[in-house]
Amino acid sequence: MVKLSELKCFASRHHALALVAAVFMALSVVGPRPGIAEDAPPATAADPLWASSFKDLTGTLQKFDALKGKIAIVYFWATWCEPCQKEAPQLRALYEKYRDQGVEVLGIAMDNADKVKDFASKYDLTFKVVYGGREAIQLSKDLGNSVGGIPFLVVIGRDGKIVERLIGETKEGRVEGIITPLLGG
Repeated sequence: MVKLSELKCFASRHHALALVAAVFMALSVVGPRPGIAEDAPPATAADPLWASSFKDLTGTLQKFDALKGKIAIVYFWATWCEPCQKEAPQLRALYEKYRDQGVEVLGIAMDNADKVKDFASKYDLTFKVVYGGREAIQLSKDLGNSVGGIPFLVVIGRDGKIVERLIGETKEGRVEGIITPLLGG
């Protein structure tokens, strides 16, 4: 299980890919440890998300199955993460541009409520923001975040299937390029 203290903030996608490559190289040399179960492959559907809920900034429990049938951008982040600070306004703009077309952005913060409230206010976040601790880390892992890094972004199609997973800082325009074909006619 990933611990909150093990959460890593990746300054760039390049660093994230280098870390993943190093982990895979190490595993290929030593192999799995005896007696340790290997992790299950990441979900191809968003079922772990639909079964989850976290508190929003008012303390109200939010169930995520309300995102079913929409294009969902699920963003795992923390207030202290520099790439998250850069990407939050980009996600807000993306949400504002596409929300009338059935695109939802869900920010899942891995931080305490007061810090998240301050961050959301500072960056004028208009999309849904919730916070969680270990449960949020576990959810990110269940959705394919095998390295425990942030930012971690998952794009889910209207059919509930995971379309893309991005870890580390994402180049501006990349997420829009992923969701545009999902919008249909």
